[in-house]
Amino acid sequence: MPPTSRTPGLMPRLLLAAALTVCAQAAHALEIHGVPIVQAQQLGGKKLVLNGAGTRYFVFFKVYVAALYLPSKTNNAKVALDMPGPKELQLVMLRDVSGKELGDKLTEGIQNNVSAQEFSGLIPAMARLGGLFARKRNLKTGEMVTLRFVPGQGTTIELDGAAAGAPYTEPDFFNAMLKIWLGKDPADARLKGALLGDAAQSN
Repeated sequence: MPPTSRTPGLMPRLLLAAALTVCAQAAHALEIHGVPIVQAQQLGGKKLVLNGAGTRYFVFFKVYVAALYLPSKTNNAKVALDMPGPKELQLVMLRDVSGKELGDKLTEGIQNNVSAQEFSGLIPAMARLGGLFARKRNLKTGEMVTLRFVPGQGTTIELDGAAAGAPYTEPDFFNAMLKIWLGKDPADARLKGALLGDAAQSN
């Protein structure tokens, strides 16, 4: 075959393969402690963008990687909490954690960031949440907890891709959960900054 000849259709296929490779790399452009973070999600018929992602530490131990998806990006916690539309938060475990321990930490985080009156209105939801994590005896390294909110439908929780019961219909429940990480007394101040888009805080 002469050096200048081309196999018919080869160049378009090579260009397509290169384009797909670039798209795949862009979709997973961020990786934290081996956890790939996608740049966008679809939820409730809307596109959500990655607002930020980072690591939850307890003392010196890495506990999980968290990623927050919103309808549009913001570096302001109040704006993120008040933003209308669907929202999603993912936690990917970096170590084995007991379900009860995680449930207790989530409950404590909500108590630290809402008023006593707000918390009293969430007691039925908190009881469900506590029971859910009490039944999940262990969360293994690599497992994911996904919190999703869709207006008019409520909040759902998935444990490693499996729906964990009916939606929580309390209108303030998702924001109460989100305040664990974005509230006035966050679980991890460095992680709060990362979820609000400060890439320097992500690791």
